[in-house]
Amino acid sequence: MKIAITVSLFALVVHPGASFAQTSTSAISGVVSDASGAVIPQARVRATHEATGVSHEQTTTDAGYFAFPSIPVGSYTVSVEMKGFKAFKSTGNLLQVGSPITVNVTLELGETTETVTVVSSYEQLQTSNATIGNVVERKAIVDLPLNGRNPLNLLVLEPGVVQRGQGGAGTGVHVNGSRDFAFNTTIDGIEANESSVPNPLNNVYRLNPDNVQEYKVTTNNATPEEGRNSGASVSIATRSGGNEYHGTVFEFLRNTSLNANAWFANALGNPKPDMKLNQFGAEMGGPIKKNKTFFFGSYQNVMLNTAQPINQIYSGVPVVYTPEALSGRYRYLKTDPSNPFVLDGVRITQNSGLLVDPVTGALRPGVRNCGSPTDSNCIETYNMYASDPRGIGGDQKILSMLNTFPKPNSYASGDGLNTAAY
Repeated sequence: MKIAITVSLFALVVHPGASFAQTSTSAISGVVSDASGAVIPQARVRATHEATGVSHEQTTTDAGYFAFPSIPVGSYTVSVEMKGFKAFKSTGNLLQVGSPITVNVTLELGETTETVTVVSSYEQLQTSNATIGNVVERKAIVDLPLNGRNPLNLLVLEPGVVQRGQGGAGTGVHVNGSRDFAFNTTIDGIEANESSVPNPLNNVYRLNPDNVQEYKVTTNNATPEEGRNSGASVSIATRSGGNEYHGTVFEFLRNTSLNANAWFANALGNPKPDMKLNQFGAEMGGPIKKNKTFFFGSYQNVMLNTAQPINQIYSGVPVVYTPEALSGRYRYLKTDPSNPFVLDGVRITQNSGLLVDPVTGALRPGVRNCGSPTDSNCIETYNMYASDPRGIGGDQKILSMLNTFPKPNSYASGDGLNTAAY
């Protein structure tokens, strides 16, 4: 038995340095004053991204206030100039996704040719909101071990986050007791929720560590732009290219020559599972126009071959469709709550591999097809194409793709009626 699964991801980001969604960016604000505490209006303030050189400029208001809302995350240099005062420069102001910072400036009397330079403290006091959460920085994404290279796996390290074990029904993630569906995931401010999968570790885009700059996990008291569910809000900021061209390639390999066997398997004399994994890809970024526009792209491919039967619930790898399901005929066990269906002493309430022969997939003795709409404790069939009042039929491109899937050769896994193992 053999399965090959290929997942590829290509992300291309053109980064103009101007327009950014609110939940993937942040803000710098502050007040400019003199040594006596009097505010200074019309001072020129510039915030420069230290990695890309992109600058944002404005002048202070009559109250001495300035703000740069919705700018990309990263380390910034904030400089202030005003006639009659020494120039001011504050470096190393770390701006994280969804976490605004305040840089208050005190100017000293003197000439603008003189400069007062301040190196910002790494720790910033959060005073703009009362959210509870944490920012997972790029250093953690790159340095911490990630089996499978899913950066969102680090979410389970946050306080109050619990992941169900694989022995349960799925591997959903819960935050502070909320449902596993109660998440809001955004990528660069765009909703990326996967409604069919109750797990924030998966979303409509398959992320990898190469294309994620950082992400913020808000577990309580989310701000209006972040919160829409009772669970966590996950705001992801993707990477941008910089002023220098940079690229990497990678390959992760697992096979029977490198893998170790389980201790109990060795004790029983069982061989190593026949599993081969190739996970490879590349990323590259750089300038289109220095200090202005940048590009970044990444690619990842996963090729998995295994000889073990595949089970959708416990291994996380989908089973294949049966020929009946591929032809649009979906079967299900139609039960009678007042008269439970029992087969060989086992009560069966839903689709189960116990209903079919594990080798051929044929209905077992005692299991029959329904003969009328009022019949129960039998196998009912819904023909998706025959039930279409317009008779459109299946999309030929989708049908062609489904026909490339291997046909099942074992009914020991899956629900036996619509899915089985290969």
